[in-house]
Amino acid sequence: MTEERAVSINLEDKESKESKDLQLLLDPSYPLLQRFRDKCPGTYHHSQTISGIVEGIALSLNLNVLKMKVIATYHDIGKTFNPKYFTENHIEDDEDPHLKLLPSMSYNIITRHVSDSVMILINDHKFPRDVIEVISQHHGTSILQYFFDKSGKGVEDTFRYKTTKPTGLEAAILMIVDRVEATCRSLSSSNKFDPACVIDKTINLLLDDGQLDEVVMKLGNLKAIKNALLKELEGVFSKRVDYDKAKIEVISEIDLDGGIDE
Repeated sequence: MTEERAVSINLEDKESKESKDLQLLLDPSYPLLQRFRDKCPGTYHHSQTISGIVEGIALSLNLNVLKMKVIATYHDIGKTFNPKYFTENHIEDDEDPHLKLLPSMSYNIITRHVSDSVMILINDHKFPRDVIEVISQHHGTSILQYFFDKSGKGVEDTFRYKTTKPTGLEAAILMIVDRVEATCRSLSSSNKFDPACVIDKTINLLLDDGQLDEVVMKLGNLKAIKNALLKELEGVFSKRVDYDKAKIEVISEIDLDGGIDE
């Protein structure tokens, strides 16, 4: 056997093992995924939705689909430590625990879910380091707008995530999809839903805030992300409304909130 052939076989074996590990992490019976579903049902559902959306985007960009699905599935696993402080885990008539907290305390609880996610995943040897790295970047240095406004303070940096901005296409996709899905989920319940407008406005806000400055991508990639995301969102949020009216309301709401805080 030639040296070149041996190297090729070793690479194939490595890729096969990595693929099997990723498939295992997506198995509903995997213990960590079971714990996620039991402790944080709302966040788990959100993550499953994100996983379905990024699958279509990964296919359109020829990315590793299994890897992107694992990233999306576990990106909020850290919320299992404090599930009731995240709105997606509230049920009807639940009291918002943030009403009794100072904005600075709410900020600390919410933003720490990123480092908590990293801590949980780094202790499971089946998670590749690059998967954990992407997850650690999905909020970048974005601002927790609602609690910044609630605080009445004039220094935005006090209410920004203290994590690394996305450095690659995978992290950029996760950041965009996570923000867009949360915004659409909020708006769809009140019939103010124009997915194309939400996508454009959200990406423009992230660009203006410098969150995607470290990502090298072609304009064609960004266009492909938008097109694939729009197609996936229309499948997830099938309700249709008056788009002309919705467009005005979406722009107004995103301008006010700076996106939906998650």
